Amino acid sequence: MLPYGITFSGQNLLVKADGKLIALDPVTPVNADLIFVSHAHFDHLLKRPSAPVLASKETIELAVARGSKIPAFTDKYDNLKLVDSGHILGSRAIIFGKNEIMYTGDFAGRPRGFLGKLEPESVKTLIIESTYGKREYTFPSIATVVKTAMNMISGAYDKGLGVSLHGYTLGKAQLISYFFKTWRPLIFQRRIEIINRIYRKHGVMIPEPDIVIDTPSELPEGPYLYVAPMGQKVESASVSISFTGWAIKYRKTSLPLSDHADHTELINFIKRVNPETVITVYGFDREFAQELRKEGFSAQAFGDQQLDINQFL
Repeated sequence: MLPYGITFSGQNLLVKADGKLIALDPVTPVNADLIFVSHAHFDHLLKRPSAPVLASKETIELAVARGSKIPAFTDKYDNLKLVDSGHILGSRAIIFGKNEIMYTGDFAGRPRGFLGKLEPESVKTLIIESTYGKREYTFPSIATVVKTAMNMISGAYDKGLGVSLHGYTLGKAQLISYFFKTWRPLIFQRRIEIINRIYRKHGVMIPEPDIVIDTPSELPEGPYLYVAPMGQKVESASVSISFTGWAIKYRKTSLPLSDHADHTELINFIKRVNPETVITVYGFDREFAQELRKEGFSAQAFGDQQLDINQFL
């Protein structure tokens, strides 16, 4: 029997540790003594958490900059260890007790630019994201993706034309800014530059922009490199590239660059951790749990309505 109880409340996952109920990245209001926030993406972030928040200082700063109201927070707590998950600035996984439970949150399986990756640690129970938990989602190397984009940018510049590179405002946009910083003029959309400033404050070498704009109508003539939010239409750009792991399936105007572990990295991570129990959360959690059971792991999916977590306690 594990010394910690794992429970579910609606869409939320909770762990009872040392008499305290800790919610893990809750997506709806929850009754808990402490709320663990793994990182500052909106899908892991309550706007107004009702309990003190456990998170990195970077996550708190990013969350507040994005409109969250956090009454109290800490980055340390007895018998809980936060470790860098490599997903975005400040992202953390959490380990309970003496390697009893690890919850990964969203995590990277490979270094990218200024970001590292989540290192495996031996635990009894692994709660792991499965965003790309299907075999078809295996990504090429970072170098291959950057080289492909560089060739596309070079072709546009040779013709004196502009390029827009698109990514999520927090996370992907900062990697794009870093990887393609040599192209000038370098232009950032204002919301992206607000996040970039926080990254710079924490020692990340995000380049300073030549121009900051609010809308594509402010873009200059001639060649330029514009780092834009995902989905923004830039009519003056001759080349527009979106960077996302989903590009594996939808390649027409996008390249596969992700802040998540791909399928192969998920499998390799689990094998290195070698847990007694795996709980898959997010994304293809059911499909991934089924595959893990075929591989010989005791695995259950968060999304499985038949999940009875008490069998593991």
